[in-house]
Amino acid sequence: MESNTQKALKGMSSQTIVTIILGIVEIGSFSIMSRLLSQKDFGYFAVISAVLVVFSALSDAGIGSAIVQRKDLDQKFLNNAFTLCFVFGGVTCVALFLSSNFLASTIVDESMSTPLKAMSLTLLTSTLSSAYLSILQRQLKFFTIGMINLMALVITTIIAIALAYYGFGYYAIITKAVLTSVLTLMMGAILSNTKFYLDWDKMTIKSIWGFSSWLMFSSVFRNFAQQMDRLLMSRLLSVDALGAYNRPKEFITQISSKFNNIFDSALFPVLSGIQEDYTKVCSAYKRALSYLNIFSVILMMSFFFNAELLVRIFFGEQWLSVVPTFQILSCALIFQIDARLADCFLRSLGWTKQQFYFRIIEVISQIIGLIIGAQFGVNGVAVSVVVVNVLCILLKNFYIINLLSNTYKFYS
Repeated sequence: MESNTQKALKGMSSQTIVTIILGIVEIGSFSIMSRLLSQKDFGYFAVISAVLVVFSALSDAGIGSAIVQRKDLDQKFLNNAFTLCFVFGGVTCVALFLSSNFLASTIVDESMSTPLKAMSLTLLTSTLSSAYLSILQRQLKFFTIGMINLMALVITTIIAIALAYYGFGYYAIITKAVLTSVLTLMMGAILSNTKFYLDWDKMTIKSIWGFSSWLMFSSVFRNFAQQMDRLLMSRLLSVDALGAYNRPKEFITQISSKFNNIFDSALFPVLSGIQEDYTKVCSAYKRALSYLNIFSVILMMSFFFNAELLVRIFFGEQWLSVVPTFQILSCALIFQIDARLADCFLRSLGWTKQQFYFRIIEVISQIIGLIIGAQFGVNGVAVSVVVVNVLCILLKNFYIINLLSNTYKFYS
C-alpha cells in the first residue's frame, strides 16, 4: 500500500510531465503574442482579467475544495455541491454581465464593456468545471487533469494566434479565455465519469457552506490583493504603463504558478486525508518548506540575472524597456511558493477563517503600497508589490509555524 509521501510524489511526477509540456506551449504562445499585440492591448486585457479573477472567487465559492477536503463523500453531497456551483456561477455570470458598463467606465473606458460581457460566460463554465476537476483531484488523477488543460490550451492557442495575426487585438486573448473554459468543462464532464444532479438539502448545503464560506471570502480578498495593481494602475498611471508592467509579471507568474500547481494539486488531497494525524502534518510542512525554498531561490536567481536575455527571446526587442521591471518582480519568486504552500496547508486543515483574516491584511497593504509606489512610476509599483507580498507571506508562515508549534508540538 502506498504511503502518503509516495502518493504525493507520484502525483507530482505525473503533474511535472504535463506541466513541462504545458509550459512549453504557453511560453511559445506568450512569445508569439508579445510580437503580434501592443502594450496597450495587454494593458486592456490585464484590466479585464483582473475584474474576472475577482468575480471568479465569488463564483467558485470554495466548493471544489470542499469536495476534495470532505472525508466521507457520497452522491448526496456531490449533488448539493454541484447545485451550489450552478447557483454561484450563474449569479456571478449575470452580475458581471449587467455591471460591465459601469465597471468599464469606472476602471478604464467604455470600450471594455463588450469584452467583459463575453468573459462573464467563463464564470459559469469555470465554476461547473471545478466540480468535475475536484473529483479527478480527489482521485489523484493528476495526469488526466493535466491532459485536459493541455488539450484545451493547444486548441485555443492556435485560434488565438490566428486571430491576433489578422488584427483582432486583445479580442484574440479574450476568445482564447472563453473557449478554454468551455473546452475544460466539456472534457472534465466526460473524463471524470461522474454524474451530478440538482439537489438542495439544507443540512448538506449548510455543511458545505460551513467549510467553503470562509474560503470564498478569503479568495475574494486574495484576488483583490493580487489584482489590485491591475485594477488601479490604469487610473494611477495609464493603460500602456499597465501593459508594460503586467507583461513581465504575467511571464514570471505563468512559470511559477505551474510549479506551484504541481505540489498544490498533489499535496491538498493528501493533506486533507491526514488532517487529524498531527505528527504527519508537521513533518509534511517542515519538509515542503525546506525543499521548495531551495527551488524558489534557484528559480529567482535564474530570472533575475538573465532578465535581458529572457525579454529578448520571449518578448522581443520592443520590450527591452521592461527589463528593470522584470528583475524587480522576479525577486518575489522566493516567497510566492511559500505563499502557495501556506494557503494549501490552511485550506487542507480547514483553517479557512484564519485565511480570510490574512486576506484582509493583504488587500489593505496592497492599496497603501500601490498608492505610494505609483508616485515613482512602473518600477515604483513593482517594488511596492514585491515588498508588500513578502511581508504578508512572512507573516502568514510565521503564524502557521507558531500554530503548529503550539497545537501539534511542531518542534518536538
